[in-house]
Amino acid sequence: MSNPHLARLYIGLMSGTSLDGIDAALVSFQDEQLELKAFKTFPYADDLKSQLNQLNQTPHIDLKALCDLEYRVAKAFSDATQQLLNASNYSAAEVTAIGSHGQTIFHAPDIPMSLQIGHPAFIAKHTGITTAADFRIDDMANKGQGAPLAPAFHQKLFGTTDGTAVVNIGGISNITYLDNQKALGFDTGPGNGLMDEYCERFFNCAYDANGKIAITGQVNTALLSDLMKEPYFSAPAPKTTGKDLFNYDWLSGFLAKYPAIAKEDALSTLNQLTVDTLIQGLNALPAQPKRLLICGGGAENNTLISRLQTRLDFPVETTQSFGIQPHAVEAMMCAWLAKQRLNNRPIALKQITGATQDSILGGIWHP
Repeated sequence: MSNPHLARLYIGLMSGTSLDGIDAALVSFQDEQLELKAFKTFPYADDLKSQLNQLNQTPHIDLKALCDLEYRVAKAFSDATQQLLNASNYSAAEVTAIGSHGQTIFHAPDIPMSLQIGHPAFIAKHTGITTAADFRIDDMANKGQGAPLAPAFHQKLFGTTDGTAVVNIGGISNITYLDNQKALGFDTGPGNGLMDEYCERFFNCAYDANGKIAITGQVNTALLSDLMKEPYFSAPAPKTTGKDLFNYDWLSGFLAKYPAIAKEDALSTLNQLTVDTLIQGLNALPAQPKRLLICGGGAENNTLISRLQTRLDFPVETTQSFGIQPHAVEAMMCAWLAKQRLNNRPIALKQITGATQDSILGGIWHP
């Protein structure tokens, strides 16, 4: 009989709305302790990234093209798994399961339905590893928003009960509040997504590395005020959003009123929009946090982090202060979700997503 106290390895695969690649994390679980063993990001091929980005903004596609994308994303996730194993000198036989988030192409709690592509059957068969996936739909079937999932994992990872807030800044930003053994959270709005799109269109780069471009511009307060009138920002939690709302088409309607705006000023204003909507979200929490931990790609945007710290009278740190690589947190979450699914454990999302009950999330596909 196997020893239940021996460490078990899981792989988490995640690609968010920023589409900057597939984050792959190899995580060891021993009893209830987890340790990140290896982490890498594998960029999408340019044509695949372009197709996915277009689909995120304009969710219309014929069925043959959808099926093609479903397979190509699964192939990319499978390849990422194998490359992670090769780089870390582990074999597929040593991994208990993969947790694959897939690539969200449509998320509509009002229907309710959420669609992630990268079919787990291909991942399981191509890697030879049991795969858990499709994590959002069970919560939605119980009348939840299906997102964000991260707060439940943040509670597991940081375990703090002292009023710590955790902010993940990916394409979209979300807040987790940890206090008295409970977690609550919601999406605040744009994270890096709008800034990334603006950089691709006007600065010939994929993103504003370290916020170096934004810091050279001035915030246009009139434009910022207009952007902040978006009804989503003032809507109460539970709430979730994505690039189907916050994309360049949404932004261009506002920019049209400011045809003479300098490009650096526009990017600086988008940076400030992320800051201000995060501040608005923090102000909506039950109490003022005692500290703020940042994870996701936005943890590297020094301009954004500095602007946040200027507005707050409690410390702003990245999750690196806990010894956890900021980029790896969401992929680690997917590994944890796989472990929970294999053990048939519900995820505590009821007070986060508004679901009628906590749900066992996802399905299982065998090699």
